[in-house]
This record gives sequence, C-alpha cells and structure tokens, in this order.
Amino acid sequence: MSQRRWMISSGAFVSMSFLGMSRTFLGTAFPAIRSSLDLTILQAGTLTALLQLGFTTAVFIGGPISDIIKKSSILMLGCLLMGASLILFGFSDWFWLSLMGITFIGIGGGLIESSSNPLLIQLFPGRESMVMNLHHFFFAIGSLGGPLIIGAALSESIPWQWGYMGFGFFVLIVFLFIFFQRASAPPKRGGFDMRPIGRLMTDKTFLSLFFITFFNSGTQNGICFWMVTFLKETKDLPIALASASLSLFFVCVAVGRLFSSGLITRFHETKYLVFLFSFLFVSLLFSILAPGRWAILFFALCGLAHSGIYPSLLAMTGKIYQEAPGAAMGILTTGGGLGSIFLPWLMSFVSQLTNLQSGFLTFEVFVIFSLVLLGIQFRSLKRLIPQYQPAGKLH
Repeated sequence: MSQRRWMISSGAFVSMSFLGMSRTFLGTAFPAIRSSLDLTILQAGTLTALLQLGFTTAVFIGGPISDIIKKSSILMLGCLLMGASLILFGFSDWFWLSLMGITFIGIGGGLIESSSNPLLIQLFPGRESMVMNLHHFFFAIGSLGGPLIIGAALSESIPWQWGYMGFGFFVLIVFLFIFFQRASAPPKRGGFDMRPIGRLMTDKTFLSLFFITFFNSGTQNGICFWMVTFLKETKDLPIALASASLSLFFVCVAVGRLFSSGLITRFHETKYLVFLFSFLFVSLLFSILAPGRWAILFFALCGLAHSGIYPSLLAMTGKIYQEAPGAAMGILTTGGGLGSIFLPWLMSFVSQLTNLQSGFLTFEVFVIFSLVLLGIQFRSLKRLIPQYQPAGKLH
C-alpha cells in the first residue's frame, strides 16, 4: 500500500475519533449548556435527538453516494461540516441557532461514518473485520477523550463554548489534512442507482443484520445517555463517580476493539457475535441488579461486550455485499442511527411510567431480539462468510 493511502487511512481514523468525541462532549457539557441557554430538560433532550437525526439522515444518503463519488471527498466534506458546525454551536447564544448547529454536527458525523467505513474496507481487502475493529477503536478513544477534555475545561472555569470552538478548529485541521491527500478507493462509474437499495431491503440476511444493528446501537447509546443518571438515582453514587464510570465504559470499549481486531481473524464472526451478545445480556443484567458500586464493574463489562459487535456487523456487511459496500454499510448504519433515536426514548418512556431500573430492563429485551435474529441467520451467515480470509496482497 502506498504511503499516501496510509495517510488518508490515518485521516479516516482521526475523523472517527472526532465523531466519538462529538457525542460525549455534549453529554458532559449538558449541565453548563442548560444553564447558559436556560434550557428545560425537554429542550436539552431535543439537542441529542437532532444530533442523532442529522447523523442518521447523512449516513442513509451518504452510503449510496459513496459508491459513485470519491469516498475521500465525502469524508472531507463531513469534516468541514462538523468543524464549522462545532464552531457555530459554540458561538451561538440563541436556542434555535444551537439546534441548527447540533443538527449539522450530526450530518457531518454521518458523512464521516458513511464514507470512512467503505473507504477502509476497499483499502484493506481481506482484512475487513480487523480494520473495522481498529477504525472503531478510534471512535472509542474519541468517546473517552471527550468527557476528559471538556470536563477538565469546565473544572478550570473555561466556558463550554470555548471547548466547542477549539474542538471545531481541530476538526478543520483534519479537513485540510485530507484535502491535501489525493488517494482514495476509486468510485464506481455511473449515476445514482436506487436498485441496489431496493435489492438490499428485500434481502432477508441484510434485513436481519439491519435490525440487529438497530437493537445493538439503540442499546449501546441508551446506556451511554442514561448510565450516569441511572447510577446516581438508583445506586446513590456521587455524580463524579457516576461520570467516571462512563469514562471507564469507553475505556473497555476501546480495549475491547483493540483486541477484537486480532481475535476476529481467529473466530468466525457469527460465533463471535453470539458470544458477545450473550456476554452483554449477562453483564447488563448484573449492572441493573447489582448493589451500589458493583454496578460500575458490570457496566464496564458491558462496554467490553459492546466493543466488537458493531465493527463486526459492518465488516460482515462489507464482505457479503461487495458490489455496493457504500449503500449496504450506509443503510446498516442508518439502522443503528434509528435505533439510537427510538430505543433510548422508549426506555425513558418506560422509566417515566415505572422507574429507571425497569426502563433499563427493556435493553435486555432488545439484546434478546438481537440473539434471536442472529440465530435465525446463523447458518446463512456462516455460508456467506468464509471462516478465515488471508490478508493477501494490498495494492
């Protein structure tokens, strides 16, 4: 592989870390944002919904487009939109302008996700699962770094707006870095074609992968959005310790993805996913029922279980649907985005009717749904994906 391709791969990895950071920046800065903009809980919740809505819309559109336009160009556009929107969000003292800024942060992140995944799949043929786990390891690193960076700034009485503007400038630097690279996986010739999307949405295997991603991403993001509140209100933990628990969750996600990139070459993805979902079910159950600080340990294990699921689903999709990887992975990611909008909201609705502990038990139901779908398609997936594919020659 040429040095220039390694450079653009590095740009993709760093961009993915910024995508992860954009999620946890918002959660950590929420109290300061609510205070300065005088927001109600419902208004603050609208920010997270629009962030995810912008992301979901962009991955749905960006995936198919990445099959006909240079993926590096879409990645570059995503960085430009995210960087400029982060700065806009930091400058804004008007709620409606903040809503627009957070929506475009989500759109920029969606373009990064929908372009970088198929880009790396095509740049690393034969190593799809390994590179997807490594790619999303950087997402976990960014998610871990977000609370630490903005949390340190707020503790030093630095306004959250400065943190967002500084974040935006760093993203724009990566935009310039990618701009000066010229290598990319070549786009396919021809105009926009809806037929691959139609074929995918009638493919039983793909629909199963879509809904597994829907349930998994909704569960993971629901845990991330509500873990601190759950630990504070149901386990009576101090806010500092509850917040540190979220960072520990992402440490385990990062470590898990680092090791998954090697483990996935030794085990078939279907068996690996069955183990991870089973591990997640048990860890989450103990997280909900364990007393006091023990819940922190089990939530950390949930992060370890989650670490390899989403990258493996993406890699499996890229292997099976090689004729249109951008469309397939874009629609799959859209499923994850939709799950991240609706399932956390459903959990909050159940919690409003009952309590947070009962609400968190709904996540267990979603994990069971994922295992059932995986079991239905187990033989089909084993047939479609070889046990092991040697790396081959990269060129």
